[in-house]
Amino acid sequence: MKKILLPVLLIFLLSHCNLRDGQSDEDRMASLYLPDLNALDPLYETVDSTQAYGKLAYKILEENRDLQASQMYIEAAWFYQKAGMQDSTLYMLHSAIDRGMANPKILQKFPGLSTDRQDPDMDLLLKRLDSIQNELQEVSHFSLEMDAINSFWPYFEKALEDTVEAKDLFKEFIFKGPREVRDFYVARYHNTDNMYGQMINGTPHYYQYLRKYLNADSLNALNSTTTSWMRRFKSYYPQAVFPKVYIVPGILNTGGTTTEMGMFVGGDMYGRSDKMPTRGLTDWQNGAIMKFEDLPGLTIHELMHFQQSYADEEQSESVLMGIIGEGVCDFLVELCSGKNLENDNLRYLNIPENKEFILSELRSDLFSTDNSKWLYNGGSIEDRPHDLGYTLGYLITKSYYNNQEDKKKAIYDLLNTDDVVSILKGSDYAFLLEPELENTAELIR
Repeated sequence: MKKILLPVLLIFLLSHCNLRDGQSDEDRMASLYLPDLNALDPLYETVDSTQAYGKLAYKILEENRDLQASQMYIEAAWFYQKAGMQDSTLYMLHSAIDRGMANPKILQKFPGLSTDRQDPDMDLLLKRLDSIQNELQEVSHFSLEMDAINSFWPYFEKALEDTVEAKDLFKEFIFKGPREVRDFYVARYHNTDNMYGQMINGTPHYYQYLRKYLNADSLNALNSTTTSWMRRFKSYYPQAVFPKVYIVPGILNTGGTTTEMGMFVGGDMYGRSDKMPTRGLTDWQNGAIMKFEDLPGLTIHELMHFQQSYADEEQSESVLMGIIGEGVCDFLVELCSGKNLENDNLRYLNIPENKEFILSELRSDLFSTDNSKWLYNGGSIEDRPHDLGYTLGYLITKSYYNNQEDKKKAIYDLLNTDDVVSILKGSDYAFLLEPELENTAELIR
């Protein structure tokens, strides 16, 4: 900690000065610094070329001085490690745990970090991670937490009444809401402009409807289904952990996501009904909003993301890694639920000419870092269904699983591989690795 302790203390002291007892609540809130995370994008994009890893880590820490989101501590830790600053890395990891980080396998994302227990800070970190592992390995640890979305509605109503103050009200929600809101801010909001643009300027009628549509009783009805699927997964994968699932007010851009704190479900993406207002919704949003009954499947999908721990640095940014990472989650939802996956993408690929065309393109893109044809492209792709990478990854990982004799090991490999190419090689789609695709139509039938 020696290299970072002094600046960290200075930042925290400055933050605490802002929160001195003499301030009114209004002045205290105004003094808190909420970063615009979009402003960090250029630094992330150029850091590898400049190798200014320590500088970026410190910048992240500075931006996080009042927010104190666990996810930002993890990001700072990652860049401190890239800078070769182990003491600072450990300090950030401890800080992340202090603010709710709940991934017991986090060190697998820091493969170069020395785990020598002679270092008292590392020894303490390993003990803390073991404690988290023991707590999360029980299915009973799982619960759907609604505090974030329940506490949001009063701020939303005030923001509708006074749109001039709306962004300040959203800032207050970030700081006064449950701690998980801070991680979700890092993962999806990024700034209050985005919140205002969707919730107040874009689709206020939809959010007003949603407030009445979502309630604790309807969530509780889905708990038993989700829990039974989780128990089934535990029988397939004994190493499984079960973090909390936080229902949060999203900005209509994600059904679910994960941070190292846990799993987040955008409650706004589960409001489909005959009474759902559509004014202001984009075509993609109108099509992507799901029924509340779809929540267990999404929860299990995100649970699988929380299990994943890939150490394949060579392919970490490739299309292949991206589609395997998403596809295995869809496959394991099918395995845990016992319900065969059915969707428009599968129906599209069941037409041989379509599958031949798509696989030919995938073969060319496997080791590219451009996911624009395959993932997260709703509303931006026109010559094929959106997010086909999910479905292709599902087909690859399902066939890999079916081809292996040891099913438990197959699941372990699918969630922890350090060689994603080996997954493709072990599947029925290994031909995509061949230098020339001849008779493609015959291979895919």
